[in-house]
Amino acid sequence: MSIPRALLLSAALVLGAPLGALAQPADRTAEADARFRRGVELYKEADYIAALTEFRRAHALAPAYQVLYNIAGACYQLKDYACSLRAFERYLADGGAHIAGDRRAEVERDIAVLRSRVATVDVSTSVPGVEVTVDDMPVGKTPLAEPLLLSAGRRRIVAEAPGRPAVVRVLDVAGGDHVRLAIELPEARALRGEGAGGVPAPPPAQPGAPVDGAPREQRSAPVVPWLATGALAAGAAVTGVLAVGASADLEGELGAFPGDARAIDRARSRTATLALTSDLLTGAAVVVGGVSLYLTVAGGGTERDGRRRASSPSIRLSFAPASFRLVGSF
Repeated sequence: MSIPRALLLSAALVLGAPLGALAQPADRTAEADARFRRGVELYKEADYIAALTEFRRAHALAPAYQVLYNIAGACYQLKDYACSLRAFERYLADGGAHIAGDRRAEVERDIAVLRSRVATVDVSTSVPGVEVTVDDMPVGKTPLAEPLLLSAGRRRIVAEAPGRPAVVRVLDVAGGDHVRLAIELPEARALRGEGAGGVPAPPPAQPGAPVDGAPREQRSAPVVPWLATGALAAGAAVTGVLAVGASADLEGELGAFPGDARAIDRARSRTATLALTSDLLTGAAVVVGGVSLYLTVAGGGTERDGRRRASSPSIRLSFAPASFRLVGSF
């Protein structure tokens, strides 16, 4: 095809009198002329998408059949053969006798080539008024006035109707294909039993029944961990008091004259043992208390949906003369 060479010839034509000669307001004509010139520059730079946009805008502002030739050339460079074919056919129809014989013959040869690169797809839908898009470009609502003219290759066709799920069809069409595509749209989403956004609506309240706006859970505190926490805290308090008393006894033995070494050792050992036991019990009470609080907040012993969680952790205390051990399973 000779589109790139002929495009520049068309540019020379359109940049002359035709745009300015149209019965259009001066500002629209001036903008159309500027956009067309910009489109030609972009085309020369191989930015065909931007060039096509400028050509189409120029044609919308000041329709001139010559611009259709440039639109056809940009579409051809983008491999959009259906677009190029439509623009060429309209170019011949709108230009009529104004198109020179050699140019018309050239365009007709190009059209013959393009027709071998497009397919027609007759789209129908189970319900009318369905919006149809091809490769994300809207082509109209069903029933369509005529079959779709599509470039050869893989095409993505989407049918959408209000209240119904969209239907997507992917077709591989070759040049010269004639395809009938019947699309069955699913039934509209039932409004019955659904609230806004398709969320199931709550059942109507029965007369005399209490209205409960949200599900509720029955919570019960885990008993065993809290009992263990209380016992440890009490033990820490008792041993702390005894440690204070033992410390006072040690002070008394140390102040006596003459001192009894054995009594002093016994008082010192008893004070140290009680103090250590009090510290250990205090630390254990803090740990078990934290576990108890976690289980309470997380729902320990909570009944949900008719099922009860696993039983509360088991805790066992093992005491020794100068220490104790906390053993449990969680």
